Amino acid sequence: MALNFNGLLLDQWPAELWAVQRGLYFGDTFFESIRVLNGRIPLLEAHWERLLGGLKAMDYQIPSEWTIPFWEKEILRVTRSPNARVRLTVWRAPGGYYFPENDQAQFLITALPLESAQFEWSNEGLKTGLIKSVRLPVDAWSGYKTLNAARYVAAAKEAHSMGWDDGIILNAYERVCEACSSNVFWFEGSVLCTPPLSDGCVTGTMRKILLLLRAEKALPVQEKAATFATLLAADELLFTNAIRGIRWVREFEGKVYEHHKTKALFQEMVDAMNAF
Repeated sequence: MALNFNGLLLDQWPAELWAVQRGLYFGDTFFESIRVLNGRIPLLEAHWERLLGGLKAMDYQIPSEWTIPFWEKEILRVTRSPNARVRLTVWRAPGGYYFPENDQAQFLITALPLESAQFEWSNEGLKTGLIKSVRLPVDAWSGYKTLNAARYVAAAKEAHSMGWDDGIILNAYERVCEACSSNVFWFEGSVLCTPPLSDGCVTGTMRKILLLLRAEKALPVQEKAATFATLLAADELLFTNAIRGIRWVREFEGKVYEHHKTKALFQEMVDAMNAF
């Protein structure tokens, strides 16, 4: 095989590139973004549950040693700081076209040091708006994090071009799905609401924790379909993910929101992380 790699002519794949061939060609890859807090990984079980679900759905050969203790050990091997942002990427061994020749799973873990040992609250809030150029599909793969991320890249670039901190993306049915890298929640009075997984959002680990926290405390929470108008009528609007925790939205399409309930929810989440 002949290759032209950025102008460099090669007779064969460089070993490092060949190892990730299926991810590069087909996006045959899953990943998790994981927060390490003071040497602990509070959401590791939730991350592995989601990742394992994707690997099984795509018929990967999963090594028997891949367990939560295994991942904890491997992650902490590469975190040179007690606080870090970690990315765990898993892809299928090289070979084949759409139909793979080898289902063996491979992995890469990268880590970036962070200064804080806890999630941080921002007093400023986010400015955001509705993404116009992208609609997200709704299918059996919507809940997993894969490298088929062109739509999210386009949405992030649109948000940046508009001067927003983030953008809210609708699904193919014009219902609220998620933000560029976060799940979406909102308050209607005392009720915390979020789109159902059936509307195509990622099965967020922080999303799962917040739903469990509300249920444990018998506080009102509801998974419900939402439109653009639903968010404009909401009392408070917030985004969640495993790296930044909870971020409140100050402004969405010209509407300015409060954040009192969101700040209380943030503190509940921080207390729960400290208790893991």
